[in-house]
Amino acid sequence: MPTLRLPLATLVLAVMSNPCTCANILMITMGGTKSHKIPFWELARGLIPRGHNITFLNAFPADFLIPGLEEVTPAGLVFYVKNFTNWDLVGARMRGEDPVHPLDMLRYAHESCEALLSDTETKSFLRQHHRGTFDLLILDGAFPECALGFAHHFDAPFMYINTVGFYTGSLSNAGNPSPYSFIPFLSTDLTDSMNTLQRIRNTVWYLAAEALHSVTVRWFLQDVVRKHFGEDVPLVYDMAKNVSFILQNGHATVTYPRPYLPNVAEIACIHCKKAKPLPERLEEFVRGSGDAGFIYFSMGSSVKAANMPVYLRKMLMVVFRKLPQRVLWKYETDDEMADLPSNVLLGRWLPQQDILGHPKLKAFVTHGGLLSMFEAVYHAVPIITMPVFCDHDSNAAKAETDGYALKLDLTTLTAEKLLSAIRKVIQDPKYREAAQKRQRLLLDQPETSLERAIFWTEYVLRHKGAMALQSPSRHFGVLQYYLVDVIAILVLSLLACYYATKFLTRLVANYAVQSYVSEDYAHGKVE
Repeated sequence: MPTLRLPLATLVLAVMSNPCTCANILMITMGGTKSHKIPFWELARGLIPRGHNITFLNAFPADFLIPGLEEVTPAGLVFYVKNFTNWDLVGARMRGEDPVHPLDMLRYAHESCEALLSDTETKSFLRQHHRGTFDLLILDGAFPECALGFAHHFDAPFMYINTVGFYTGSLSNAGNPSPYSFIPFLSTDLTDSMNTLQRIRNTVWYLAAEALHSVTVRWFLQDVVRKHFGEDVPLVYDMAKNVSFILQNGHATVTYPRPYLPNVAEIACIHCKKAKPLPERLEEFVRGSGDAGFIYFSMGSSVKAANMPVYLRKMLMVVFRKLPQRVLWKYETDDEMADLPSNVLLGRWLPQQDILGHPKLKAFVTHGGLLSMFEAVYHAVPIITMPVFCDHDSNAAKAETDGYALKLDLTTLTAEKLLSAIRKVIQDPKYREAAQKRQRLLLDQPETSLERAIFWTEYVLRHKGAMALQSPSRHFGVLQYYLVDVIAILVLSLLACYYATKFLTRLVANYAVQSYVSEDYAHGKVE
């Protein structure tokens, strides 16, 4: 029938122009904060309309539903992470203490793994889904070690979303060069321009972190993985070397330029979106700020307002009360705050990107979380950072170097310093101009981060891995990778040549002298 030809042709054309290897994909993040979920959500949103079935295992029960996405949140893992992260990060930092002790960070790896794998829901999930169930696993590159057991169980290729942009561990294990000379360690305030002492400090941080990581994986986590997946499970580090592709949550304009192998693609701001109109209540509050505009204050998902020291809350209220701007404050508890200034509005949840994209926003006061920094650049907003832990210092140092942020130290923070920093960022146009410049650089790309992530995900699916993109360097030890063995052989060869030449020279010289003396004897010249 003629009336059926156009829809059929349209369908065929759509299929041909948008070829899809529809697949079953398992995503896993062991991340201890909810922000680790966001890049996974965004990639899932891009893959589901293309016919892929996505299952997402994580530690945070869903706040909302994404059609086509099945989230699995085992109670044992949820309970462990909730208790582990019930911390006073800001208070510890203000007291000059480690917000999270390095040994606690390492303990998290194997304890959270045990909590996940011993959970009845996880065991049921593994029984119901056998080898071949999933065509691809997408793991969090920040904590992939435990999840590698799932890749072995399902006998499927796997890739990473490296959610912590400054983390280099998973990249190094895959053979990527990560020189300590210009790649700063993630929990320091160093940049990619370091003097000799800073490079020494950076190297010590890396070596200490790698040693501790090796201990916790080889001595603790490996046993947990084999306990639940079987004694035939390969070594975790050996499995990690076989990662097909890495989606790196970074970009040269907002993190640092780095040397990457072909199986790495940068996807910074995969979650960034154009601002939508604010809800009526917020818009009314913001509109009432007049020409002065407003400030947005948020310490992200890892720093809970309920755990914030009382003296910091009082300090913030002193500062906000002195500002001509209005203040939107992300404050996650339902408790009433006494003496709240009239120019401040609290919100348990606030639409951050819609706020950052609002034309009346003057500045963003933040803890320096990676996603918040990306969003600020995407919307060209100047920043005041108060780093707390993990990669916050690195993120803040990069933003300050790029000129669109001022960094404050919580250990020495005062109301006067915070007030001065806010006024400076608002009144000095160079901060806004630097943010706009950084925005232009970030957006000047041939495709969006989501489009890039979808392409490489489906590339791995089409080819059942990405062996053609993997480097043999991932199998090299330190001696081979840095040519220590070659250098040693060359040095020993040169020394051998030197001493051989020296020995032969002496031998020839001695022979010549002896020949000369013998000749003199023969001619009677010697008495």
